[in-house]
Amino acid sequence: MSEMLNKYCAKLFGKTGFIVEIGVIKKVTNRTIHVDWGTKTWIYQNKDFIWMPLGKEEFEQKYKKPKFSEAALNRAVELGLKITYN
Repeated sequence: MSEMLNKYCAKLFGKTGFIVEIGVIKKVTNRTIHVDWGTKTWIYQNKDFIWMPLGKEEFEQKYKKPKFSEAALNRAVELGLKITYN
């Protein structure tokens, strides 16, 4: 579980894959996962955590700029992620 710490996850809008929020996993216990979404930190039970945690390079490679909301792009800049069009 500790390998999930400081990895990124994204909340997607519907089936389009449009990213509305970017979160960072801040704490992992045997029952819960704490995710900082920027404006708030949510605590999820392990069974309710539906996101695939990705490292910085994996996140930058998987998600491209046209699929980000303005708030998500601002959060990416805040986290030091480089989001490109390619």
